[in-house]
Amino acid sequence: MEKLIYPFDKRPPNGEFFEVAPGINWLRMPLPIALNHINLWLLESDDGWTIVDTGMVSDENKTIWNNILDQRLGDKAVTKLVVTHMHLDHVGLAGWLADKLNIDPHMTKKEFVASSILANKIEKNLETSAIEFYKSSGFDDQLVETYIRRVGIRKNLVSPLSGRYHLLTDEQELHLGNHVWTVIVAKGHSSEHACLYSEELNIFICGDILLPRISPNVSVLPHQPDGNPLADWFESLEKIKTLLPEDVLVLPSHGYPYRGAHERIKELIDEHRSRLDKLHKFCKSPQRAVDVFPVLFDRKIDSKSIILAIGESLSHLNYLIGQGLIKMTMDKNGVKYFSQSD
Repeated sequence: MEKLIYPFDKRPPNGEFFEVAPGINWLRMPLPIALNHINLWLLESDDGWTIVDTGMVSDENKTIWNNILDQRLGDKAVTKLVVTHMHLDHVGLAGWLADKLNIDPHMTKKEFVASSILANKIEKNLETSAIEFYKSSGFDDQLVETYIRRVGIRKNLVSPLSGRYHLLTDEQELHLGNHVWTVIVAKGHSSEHACLYSEELNIFICGDILLPRISPNVSVLPHQPDGNPLADWFESLEKIKTLLPEDVLVLPSHGYPYRGAHERIKELIDEHRSRLDKLHKFCKSPQRAVDVFPVLFDRKIDSKSIILAIGESLSHLNYLIGQGLIKMTMDKNGVKYFSQSD
């Protein structure tokens, strides 16, 4: 395929869902951020329902879920809850739903651990190292305060999780709905992001890994400042390409369902490699992570987007370090500078 094909010309209103394949329902939920929605998936079987991802904590979203659970699922119970990864729009209401439905979520190990740290508010020991991380990237005191405020807000957007879950692993087969799905673990956007592929239905629930119109955020995080998530993401995309047919129906967490997975993978990799080439040239003279925003982004980075932007910048810089193309030095104040290798 030379371009993406969108088989649906309409989307469900917020809080509503409709069928996109036998037993596979597209539910759209609002988000209180610039990316103003998330797609969730309801899989119906003869004996119950599976929920894939949950939405962010808000009174509005709880009301939507209560209406769906009370009025839209017939006489069948929800028997499984799958969470693709630990980001707030995906795991936010998982704890609340799990308690309400008396079920434990299905998650990969690293995503469950990360979600538990976030949801159960045990991050305090991480905040000091995170502040050092952002200062080393060029944050001034005002931007550090922005980060601290964001952490405080973030903790209120996810519900506490219990200590129990069902483990998802790469290549595991799950019976969801009336079909068998294979778990495909992808890295880069998150540590162990779980995607689901049904060969029988030719459907791929991709979470955030393979979005149709935007690139997922691929960030270096404070707890692993030398990580190379962009390399992990490239590797995961290549793996997915070998496992999926080109005409698979991709169900993304943002945007419209589409066909053309191989073409989209090529677009994403080409886009990021172009950014890497520009970034390498820009680092002819030493640059901080905050200095490279104009090379990587075609929009102004404000206080609302700077945390994601700094992580994305560092992922590209660390990738170039991994390729031996640039080096990092640190000044007497602990601020990192990146420049072309000798």
